[in-house]
Amino acid sequence: MRKWLVIYDIRDARRLQKVARVMKDYGRRVQKSVFEVEAGFTTIERMRGRVLAIMDDERDYVVYFNICEADWQKKEKYGPQKFDEEPPQSYYIY
Repeated sequence: MRKWLVIYDIRDARRLQKVARVMKDYGRRVQKSVFEVEAGFTTIERMRGRVLAIMDDERDYVVYFNICEADWQKKEKYGPQKFDEEPPQSYYIY
């Protein structure tokens, strides 16, 4: 398994939601448009294909960083929120 950091900027809200859903199938969200993914090249190519089918290559971009294990272990995270959890949302029943 390889370690990947995937970042993206999708200009349309609908495409953004679709790309986020694809990314959630493969990795763990660490920020709004940043995911950590542990996968082999075949899986990454499948993910890239799904993302490319959604994005507008004239307006959107996605960057895939393949990070070696030694550098992956050097990452430092700060703050109280667990990165793989979405913040709680309020729901109202009328």
